[in-house]
Amino acid sequence: MELSERQRYEDLTPEAALRSFVGAGILDWNGNFREPYKELEGYFTEMIRNRRADSKENVDPEENVDPQ
Repeated sequence: MELSERQRYEDLTPEAALRSFVGAGILDWNGNFREPYKELEGYFTEMIRNRRADSKENVDPEENVDPQ
């Protein structure tokens, strides 16, 4: 069962995910949160911001050196 759950999420395209959230009434077709889910927007924005910051901090400076 674990494998089938993992495969289900791996095959999910962004368009299919949006369709799913719109169908559940969480997002509109523009990707904006609908009431009463608008409070989640701040949470997800902060989570994404933190992930981007973490990924930038974990970059090895030696890997980004231009060889020329």
